[in-house]
Amino acid sequence: MQKTEPPTGDNLTDTAIGIERSVDRGYSSITRRRALSSAGTTAILGAGLFPVWKNPLFINDFAARGLQEEREWLVSNGFSELLVKSDGTLVLSGQSTSDIPQTLAISLPTSAKAAGATAFPAQELPAGSMLALRWLGGIRLVIWPASSDESHSSKQFDSKGWRAWAGGITDGFLIEVSAPVETDEQTGQCTAASLDVDLRSGGRWYGGAHMLRQLWPLDRAQLEIGPYYPFDHGPNGLGSVIGYHWISSRGTLIAVDPKTPFLHVGLNPPIRPRPTSDPRFFGVGIQHLTQETLPFEDNFQMRARVGNRGDGKLHIQARASWNDPGILHPWQQIETPELSFARRSSFSKSVGKSSYAIQNHDEATEDVCTLRIAIAATPDVRTATLAALRPLSAPKHSPPPVVLERPTWTTWATSHADVNQYATLTLGNAILENGYRPGVIEIDDRWQSRYGDLEFDATKFPDPKGMVEQLHSQGFLVTVWVMPFLQDGSKACAEARRLGYLIEGGEAYSMLREISVGGAGERLGSAVKILVDKYDFPPGHWQGGGGGGQLSSGQLRWWGTQPVRAIDLTNDAAIEWFVSRLRSLKQRVGLDGFKFDAGEPCFLPTGAKTSRPLNYPAEYTQLWVHKVVSQFKVSEVRSAAATTGYGGLIRMGDRDTIWGVDNGLRSLIPTLLTSAVLGYPFCLPDMVGGNAYWGQYPDTDLMVRWAQVSVLMPAVQWSIPPWEVSSEAKEACKKADLLREEILLPRMSELVTSATGALVPLCRPLWWLDPKDEETFGIDDQFVVGDDIIVAPVVTKDTRQRKVYLPAGVWIEWNSNIVGEADSRNKENIFPTQVFDGPCWIEVDAPLEKLPVFIKHDIS
Repeated sequence: MQKTEPPTGDNLTDTAIGIERSVDRGYSSITRRRALSSAGTTAILGAGLFPVWKNPLFINDFAARGLQEEREWLVSNGFSELLVKSDGTLVLSGQSTSDIPQTLAISLPTSAKAAGATAFPAQELPAGSMLALRWLGGIRLVIWPASSDESHSSKQFDSKGWRAWAGGITDGFLIEVSAPVETDEQTGQCTAASLDVDLRSGGRWYGGAHMLRQLWPLDRAQLEIGPYYPFDHGPNGLGSVIGYHWISSRGTLIAVDPKTPFLHVGLNPPIRPRPTSDPRFFGVGIQHLTQETLPFEDNFQMRARVGNRGDGKLHIQARASWNDPGILHPWQQIETPELSFARRSSFSKSVGKSSYAIQNHDEATEDVCTLRIAIAATPDVRTATLAALRPLSAPKHSPPPVVLERPTWTTWATSHADVNQYATLTLGNAILENGYRPGVIEIDDRWQSRYGDLEFDATKFPDPKGMVEQLHSQGFLVTVWVMPFLQDGSKACAEARRLGYLIEGGEAYSMLREISVGGAGERLGSAVKILVDKYDFPPGHWQGGGGGGQLSSGQLRWWGTQPVRAIDLTNDAAIEWFVSRLRSLKQRVGLDGFKFDAGEPCFLPTGAKTSRPLNYPAEYTQLWVHKVVSQFKVSEVRSAAATTGYGGLIRMGDRDTIWGVDNGLRSLIPTLLTSAVLGYPFCLPDMVGGNAYWGQYPDTDLMVRWAQVSVLMPAVQWSIPPWEVSSEAKEACKKADLLREEILLPRMSELVTSATGALVPLCRPLWWLDPKDEETFGIDDQFVVGDDIIVAPVVTKDTRQRKVYLPAGVWIEWNSNIVGEADSRNKENIFPTQVFDGPCWIEVDAPLEKLPVFIKHDIS
């Protein structure tokens, strides 16, 4: 083979050249730059090419191996390098991956993988791209530099919408994978555009979404591959807050376009998938009792129970549709083939004339699945997090100081659906009489005459305006609970139907069909739910109308009794109608704001028909948050998906009154930290002590420890009165609440400024202080406030000691008796009895009334 001379002068380009390489296959254990250097490399720094010019040793090796040698392409952008192999394997290297590069792979059929890739000619490359490859069956890969000035300023970049979710990534790559629809293995084609990320080469992983069993780091979970949009108790364990990026402890950043049609995600899913004869199933309300708490944890105990282990990969897929016999969910009954084609077509062709799919090819009308992903190798996990947050929208304002500085007291646990004026005023009086601080009184479920009427039930609330005025005089703000549902029999529902403001539906399923879907547990849960709805159980509530057991067209089941209808948020007139009614209620009664519930796109009727088609399910959540919730400064919401610009509180989903990570106390810190890395700094934990569902009620130990976990988070919400648990709980919870005033509030203004300006979280993972400290990567029961406070609550039952990890620095344990009411950052007022020189593990006493807190001590 003739040796090629290195290019000089005008021969240098920003386009990768395919080079048939034969370096030692053990190269991945050393840095790419060292490997290239050993091969005799000419490097073009910046966004461009590292063409490899082989020395004689490598040329001779190639001649010996002949046609069996794979083709490989190497592209570089700043300090990140990406090796693309002919079999679809990608190897990402950078500053932080010098020893273990990050490996990824495009999913290819066996025939396409064996045949290998072919590079597009230079004249057919998309504008600004570095490399474009095709495989047998029409699968394609295009790579752009993430930080190229040309790419960032081009119409092609803007038309793809990359800037909104990947514009902050530098030294990385923008990748587009496409695969034809309706293909199969025998033809050498693929049914989805898919990228698989090797978890082990990245270290530990964070980000993703809220889950019912919230595990930190994420790689501890077995999240089965399923639809990726906000759920209330999703079939594979997915929750109401969805993020679109993942980061690793070694600095790998993976981000996906939030608008991807039919986006599916799985992380470390079981190697043996669940049989389709017993599929996962989306249920509501009482159906949750028959569903497993997912995702499973990938540990030896769980493997022994389920007899399976995870496959070690993050799977990101753009599928052709929602069809999946293994996971059943509402959007399978919403999409039609025509809509599916329209969504795929619109997304794949949102690239203008520069698309490789239509430039110099007669493929302008082809039907493809398209996946857009950004990847980067950053120096460390904190840098990766900041890069992921940089392009996301930051709030224009923060929540009002009162909702951060003072607690929220909700009526749910004390009154549930029997809330009334007397109970509300009694709660306000009890808060003050027991020595707790007034904050926000939140009037929860069934305060309305009918769901959607936005009028207080005159029997339960004879004088709502007077009630609000009395609570205001006691120092409380007052909010009420609302959601985007209307009840048949309400005046609002009749008006909305007449005006065309409701989501219409197709033919509703029969009760027999509903109880015939899913496995045995799902069928049992559906049968119980239908009976609950039919007989409006529990008894004693009004008969609000709605049809009960048998749904009618446009109705949907939710966690409450009686089916409801959903407001069409794609209709601007419907939004204005709803918001104006909320404003009218607020003004008439004197309310300060609202607790907004629901907003997940899983709550749409069968065959849902909106005034304009939703481009992707999460768009419903975005409309709810941006067009409705954001209109009210005093507000909270529990659903989120690419809505980081919202300036209110993002509430964790309902928690069970239990200790474990399976939606209990131990899940709070992992959920807080997940919110932090996803760009939701104003995270509101669920009510202290949990929801007390299904006859649960906290004992003193659980109530106090729950309070201690919550009080140094961005906001606090109470519902179970501590004084009703025990006198010991009353005093210990009050002591914990005072720590918020002593420790957090002096720092609050500075933290809020950083959060609103750049989404820097108030409460941070331990690795934020030292992102190179491997000891911090797996800690899920501590968190950091700002940069100088470590909070180490007790999260296990009957525990009176705990181990605490302190990163590099000098640390002292917080002692209110020593510090007093002085600002803890005033080091002259601190006279510690013991100083800890980190990094180190220590063991501290943690009696019930104590929350272990450590302050970074500046001794300079």
